[in-house]
Amino acid sequence: MEKVVIEVCCGSVDDVVRAAEAGADRLELNSALFVGGLTPSIGAVLEAKLRVDIPVISMIRPRAGGFCYTDLEFETMLRDTRELAKAGTDGFAVGFLTTEGWLDEERCKIWAEAAGERELVFHRAFDIMKNEPEEVLPRLAELGFKRILTSGREPSAPAGAKMIKRCVQVGAVEVLAGGGVRAENVQELIQNTGCRQVHFTCHMKQSDPSVRGAKLTFGLPNMPEDDKFDVIDTERLAGLIRLIRTLPTS
Repeated sequence: MEKVVIEVCCGSVDDVVRAAEAGADRLELNSALFVGGLTPSIGAVLEAKLRVDIPVISMIRPRAGGFCYTDLEFETMLRDTRELAKAGTDGFAVGFLTTEGWLDEERCKIWAEAAGERELVFHRAFDIMKNEPEEVLPRLAELGFKRILTSGREPSAPAGAKMIKRCVQVGAVEVLAGGGVRAENVQELIQNTGCRQVHFTCHMKQSDPSVRGAKLTFGLPNMPEDDKFDVIDTERLAGLIRLIRTLPTS
């Protein structure tokens, strides 16, 4: 059986470099991970592709909230997709739902044309859509999606293991399990689901002393440590990756 593919969720080029050093197979690049991840800048993608030689998947998400976008937001997503493709991204993660929470096939079709030959991933919008896996996964494959990112429609992948296994059994697209994946649960998750791809991040807090003592806040509201931000903990991530590499392959 093939090895477990390890995708690391990154919020910056610093994260990209650290994750690659730790041994990741593939990266998902975002901005604003504190709201679930938004579209990265063109500069971030260009810099990432200069510095690592593993695939970089770019998030396409213009705002926090749901996944039913205004016409202007959708046009922005199309433009971001075309420009990030020019910048060299290897693929995209995206999700489109209707106001009622069903797969928006029409927008998926239009967007997939803009993405061209890049690898297409339907992200965790899958986890809140109303469509059943047996119906929607073959349709996503027809629309050009190679893979879904899912926590099994639960707050974490371990909690959603039954649904992840169900998606694996459908077999229409690759299944990337993400959400709450940790050293203490990754082996059981892989064994219980049959999933051969996992997605996680591994952050620690780092300080920016330039804002200490300021009367203004530049971080999230009501956060006492305004000088703190997240960056990947290379050592801890490398340990988790080493653990996954030692898991049985069958």
